[in-house]
Amino acid sequence: MTVAHPHVGMVIPVWYPAEAAPDLVETLLARTLDGVEQYCPPEHVVLVLDGQARWEEAVQAEAGARGHRYHSLPTNLGKGAAVAAGIAALEAADLRFIVTRDGDGAHLISDLPALVDLAELMGAETGKDLLIVSGGRRDRVHALGFARAEYEHVTDRVLWQALQYHAAREGRVLRGTYFAPHDDWPDLQSGYKVYSAAAARMAATALRAAGQGSRDGGLARCGVETLPAVVILSGGGEIGQVTRRTSQASPVSGYRDMDPLRMYAEPLLWAMRHLQIPGDVAAVMLDDALLRSRLLFDASRRDQVLAVRTTVLAGMGVTQPLRWGARFF
Repeated sequence: MTVAHPHVGMVIPVWYPAEAAPDLVETLLARTLDGVEQYCPPEHVVLVLDGQARWEEAVQAEAGARGHRYHSLPTNLGKGAAVAAGIAALEAADLRFIVTRDGDGAHLISDLPALVDLAELMGAETGKDLLIVSGGRRDRVHALGFARAEYEHVTDRVLWQALQYHAAREGRVLRGTYFAPHDDWPDLQSGYKVYSAAAARMAATALRAAGQGSRDGGLARCGVETLPAVVILSGGGEIGQVTRRTSQASPVSGYRDMDPLRMYAEPLLWAMRHLQIPGDVAAVMLDDALLRSRLLFDASRRDQVLAVRTTVLAGMGVTQPLRWGARFF
């Protein structure tokens, strides 16, 4: 069988709850892996089990049966550590691109060619070797629920503004050409991405640094998508986006009950510091994004949202109340 993309490798971080039903795990693995060999060489696909001994035998057996590589983290360190380990496992291979896909069956392999095609185009047109193509989601609410979708929109908007501010200070502007048909800023937090080889190495380095010295993966656990994007794009990289399909409801998720202060405030604070954004500027960016979010106007969530804002700004030495803007609308 001819492989469509012999120069593409794939990292699949895998985690399932210990209490999951065996037939569910079998189904999700099959949905993730069936047909992969049509798109990239089986030996360039690595499954990284994120510290879940309950499923080690099943995942290793499935990887071996399909000719894929298998790597296991001894303890659960989060998706960031798994992605970094997978990229490192492929470092010796002669690859042009590395794709990351989740092991929950939500990322369809048939969407891969469009992402790779855009990455090829971006490289040819820009001449750059630091490239990200995000598999953007048409509707995040159906996949994530209202609150997580809104937090992601706020985070992506703020990060893109911060990246533009950082680039402008260096005399650059970040190009929106390759995601312009989709939105004013890219879907930075999609877990379905294509990285150029150079960008993948940079992503792995950023994730390892973020998790260093932590027993649970540290900032790499919740910043698995945002940290690499900030490092790559602030280093002169390019980002594009292709709409991909997604499951309306993933049966497993390691982020379902995550604290927003850790999931969103900590990566945002890290990004502001990394990009050297002044505290008063960060406050404007946060307020502009929050005032456009329904989260702020949901009485049951307002205190939590304001706590995220306070955490970010306090970490930057800023204590400033949110400016609500116009009194009436």
